[in-house]
Amino acid sequence: MRRWWTDAISAAGHVADRPHLWLPGALAWTASVGWLALFIGVVPLPNIGEMTFLGAGIFKSGAWPWNALAIGAAALGAALIGFGLVSVAEAVLLRGRRAGRRDVARVFVLGVVCATPTLVGLLAMATTAVVVAPIEFNAPDQQLGPLARTVARLSPFLVAIAVAATAGAAIHASATRSAVAGRTVAEALQGSPRTLAGAGASAVLQAAAVAVTRLAYLAVAAMGLRVLWAPIGVRLEAGGMDPAAALLLVGFVAIWLCLVLGGGALHAWGSTSWTRVLGRSRERIESGRSRDLP
Repeated sequence: MRRWWTDAISAAGHVADRPHLWLPGALAWTASVGWLALFIGVVPLPNIGEMTFLGAGIFKSGAWPWNALAIGAAALGAALIGFGLVSVAEAVLLRGRRAGRRDVARVFVLGVVCATPTLVGLLAMATTAVVVAPIEFNAPDQQLGPLARTVARLSPFLVAIAVAATAGAAIHASATRSAVAGRTVAEALQGSPRTLAGAGASAVLQAAAVAVTRLAYLAVAAMGLRVLWAPIGVRLEAGGMDPAAALLLVGFVAIWLCLVLGGGALHAWGSTSWTRVLGRSRERIESGRSRDLP
């Protein structure tokens, strides 16, 4: 615990003194989960009736199941673009100006491989939701609403996805540092479990801390943007774009950019602290190998 805390505080000071790390961090943050804050803050959340109408429209459409496959393909394409942007940002965070195409390619491949269990879990949950959601939304009125019942039935998938995402992020953190140091993708993946095991409790604490802080920051940013957007949305619906609404919109964009930079600093802290935590483990492994040599 003390070692991890020392590494985390040291990484926070390192990132705070180097604002140039916030920009690639902001790119990684926005392309991974940061866009959700803006989406939740600006787009009105659908009610139960609208969700029922939308689901029924997709399910009863003459294009079923091709419309569902098209939605899935579009989501997969967007995810691959996100992986590419995050790979560029992570390579810059790890290598600085020395980052090249090979570094980005290796980080991208590792990101796809490490995220595959999470993507499989999401696909399984979506497939199950296609079966479960119509049943719950058409069921007679019960104490819990149809959305809450659907989420409850999908909760095992949500837990599995959370575990897979956290474990995949830890393996990705270890493998990318080995890959940019010169190892192949296969070698980096093969050596990651040993490196993480060598870090011990520090690796577990780091993985949990990164996941919790990212979720907490995402929730705060989303709620803040939703509160700020409410009066702007009312003005735009009532009278369109007027000088007052334009000023409010400029302020909203400025605050959103500040939140993006904050998310970039958070991502840079996570990357830097992972480097310090795993660096200790690699030093112990290398020293052990040197002692074993004749």
